[in-house]
Amino acid sequence: LDAFGYPFCRGRIFDNCEKDDGQYEAQEPIFWASGAALFIRASVFHEAGGFDGYFFAHQEEIDLCWRIQLAGHKVYACPTSVVYHVGGGTLPKGNSRKVFLNFRNNLIMLYKNLPLGEKLWKIPCRLALDVVSAWKNLLIGGFSYFKAVVAAHFAFAGWVMFHPLKKLKYDKDPGKLSGLYKGNIAWDHFVKGKKLFTEIVDHKKG
Repeated sequence: LDAFGYPFCRGRIFDNCEKDDGQYEAQEPIFWASGAALFIRASVFHEAGGFDGYFFAHQEEIDLCWRIQLAGHKVYACPTSVVYHVGGGTLPKGNSRKVFLNFRNNLIMLYKNLPLGEKLWKIPCRLALDVVSAWKNLLIGGFSYFKAVVAAHFAFAGWVMFHPLKKLKYDKDPGKLSGLYKGNIAWDHFVKGKKLFTEIVDHKKG
């Protein structure tokens, strides 16, 4: 996860997928595990509060993994696992509902989990980045994408106003977050032209 809440994977940056040549075979701590490949102790799941039912779909596993780490646990990649999964089973790529949920849920996740000092400046920055993305897509004919982002922002504002934030109480100080990228992956990818995971994270990964 980058500093502004954009998720990415080892081997996939936005829509750019690398060829699997065994370059990511190391078992190591990561920020989040995909919901299609997540194996978790029931006790940890319940301790962290489980999935946020308001999310419905998209980003809910990232939100859970964030809370798991704050509770002092770790999330690991296990490359020896084999997962059989068909992507887009709930909502297909390009679906406006999918776009809406991704943007809305990501903002809610930031609001829930960021410390207050970071929340005050990172969320406005993220809203501005969303606006840039919305207008970029509108200019190339993506009106449904534009509408979905606008609707997500209004839905996020409504959530902030009408859903009291429930802070989980931990038995100790919040755990250190693994796999947190301190930069802006959108800038690195779309402006600097960096396509590979290793080109982006080596010098800024937390």
